[in-house]
Amino acid sequence: MARAATSASSGTKKRAGGKKKKTIAAFDALQSQKAALHGEYSKSKKTKSTYSGYLDRARDIIAEVVEKRRAEVKTGQGLPDGIDTDLLAVALDGKPNKLSATALELCITQKCVVEGLSKSTAEGLHGAWANYWDGLPGGKYAGAYKYDEETDTVTGCPARAPEVQALLKSVKNKSRVKGEAATRRHAEATTIEDIRAMMGWSEGLCSAEDLEKFNPKNLEELLLFLKHAMMRGFLPSGYCLWTRNFELCQLQERDLKPNAKGPAPYYLPVLKVHLENRKGWQNKQGYDGPLESNHYDIYDQKDTPEICMRTHFMCWRKIYRQRLGREFEPDDYAFPYIAPNGIIHPKRPMSHDLVQEHINEFARGAGIDKIFTTHCLRRGGSQYRFMFAAIGKRWSLTIIRWWGGWAEGEQVDTLMRYLMDSLQSYESGHGDALNPHRLQMDKSFMGDHNALQAPTIVEFRLLSEQILTKLNNVSLSASSNIHPTSSTTANSPTHAATTTTIPNSPRPSLIPGNSLGGSTPSIPPDQNQVVVHPTATIPIPGVLIPSVGRDASAWRHAIDQWYFGDNKAGLTPLKDWPPNYYTGAMRLVTGTLYSNRKLLAMEYER
Repeated sequence: MARAATSASSGTKKRAGGKKKKTIAAFDALQSQKAALHGEYSKSKKTKSTYSGYLDRARDIIAEVVEKRRAEVKTGQGLPDGIDTDLLAVALDGKPNKLSATALELCITQKCVVEGLSKSTAEGLHGAWANYWDGLPGGKYAGAYKYDEETDTVTGCPARAPEVQALLKSVKNKSRVKGEAATRRHAEATTIEDIRAMMGWSEGLCSAEDLEKFNPKNLEELLLFLKHAMMRGFLPSGYCLWTRNFELCQLQERDLKPNAKGPAPYYLPVLKVHLENRKGWQNKQGYDGPLESNHYDIYDQKDTPEICMRTHFMCWRKIYRQRLGREFEPDDYAFPYIAPNGIIHPKRPMSHDLVQEHINEFARGAGIDKIFTTHCLRRGGSQYRFMFAAIGKRWSLTIIRWWGGWAEGEQVDTLMRYLMDSLQSYESGHGDALNPHRLQMDKSFMGDHNALQAPTIVEFRLLSEQILTKLNNVSLSASSNIHPTSSTTANSPTHAATTTTIPNSPRPSLIPGNSLGGSTPSIPPDQNQVVVHPTATIPIPGVLIPSVGRDASAWRHAIDQWYFGDNKAGLTPLKDWPPNYYTGAMRLVTGTLYSNRKLLAMEYER
């Protein structure tokens, strides 16, 4: 009894039965442990990652909106909406202000109205920001929202503001009207024809020659050149690598080896790309850091130049390096943010929302009536390699799964939606039943049995008739435009042209088109000599384009003139001609013939 009393008075840490009493942590330590537990286990890792993505994309949208507003002010345009641009700029940073709810509305509108995404995107944005503001220290910004104008203070969560809730309801109603509540809308695939059309539209506004010279005369032209050069690098890259737009935006210099060589004995030039941020590899069972298998070797794709990533990416890279004024650093982004004043910010990636805006612009310009989403290039590229590439160049499902980053432990639902659903629709659809050249895709994979059949006598006759008809038209047109004195003019002395080398100019094999879907290029009218009016400007001595004749090989001679010139006639390759030989005063002398030869060469390459 005495011993028990003595132990109690001395403050022993033993309980009855000999157990030690647990040490009680201090208040600050308990608070810290509580916060750590909540931070790690309140949401799953996947949910936290998803929420983080929504937060980042929302901040990117507001940054773009603010940038455009400030640019409008600099150009003298008024902003009568009464919105404080500086306050809007920080509306999604830290503690909320009176424009935080407005900022969230703008983000939801951009994603679900402008870009046409579904209600799940609105719900994701709303949930991410509600979780963010609810979790701020002190709990002041959790619960019902309220803004006090007199004290200019916010209490509660801006994501629960009445105007945000009303916008969410409108988005959900819109989804029900369009049937999105019953059927999830998949990303619409970008076809190779879409890419070809967008690249062609871009070429019309900003030619390859303009980019090669890259000598913009003003800010407007600089921004035009930079946008088109970058997007002509971005589109084929996404289509080749099958990236989601936000994945490609994260590509950095450290992920690239632009001047690598392929294996012996050919040592072909290759662009090596490491996709560290590809989402599919993160989901691979047992994934623990970067994998060797997400390294890609990108070779030239000369048979499909519109999706040749290496060609277009290296063109953009050259211009990017020139504007940067220094060598690339490891943390420079491959597709950086370009400010409205033309300054490139290499350490800041282009937001995928801006990419989406550019893709929409290119699609509208090319006359494409589709709504593309962040997966459009990934979906289209994988479908092309699986179904639509030339026979013998289609990929197996094993390659498809590896190249697209669909990990072995992942569900196959996405892959099935990307490939099999589309394949089934092609094979089961009969809307082209009246097409005389129908492929009958229900009888073989993508109608390959039709393409592999030997050409018939009828097809040979049709092809021969088309070729002869076109050549006869060319001959008649050429003979009707020859001046009576052309024989003496043709013998006039020639002038050696100063050449301008255009890198990577293709050298054709000069094999005519085939009857299995190919076509023989048509030859435009060949006006071999132009009657010059006495008062016209005197042409440059010796600069002329010789006749290609009237026989069946005329089109071959025309292509030879474009690529190789004519040494006997003193003609240097037309592709290397300086502009003053076919523009300005010379336009009426050689302009038409030059354009015809160029058009023929482009058509032959295509």
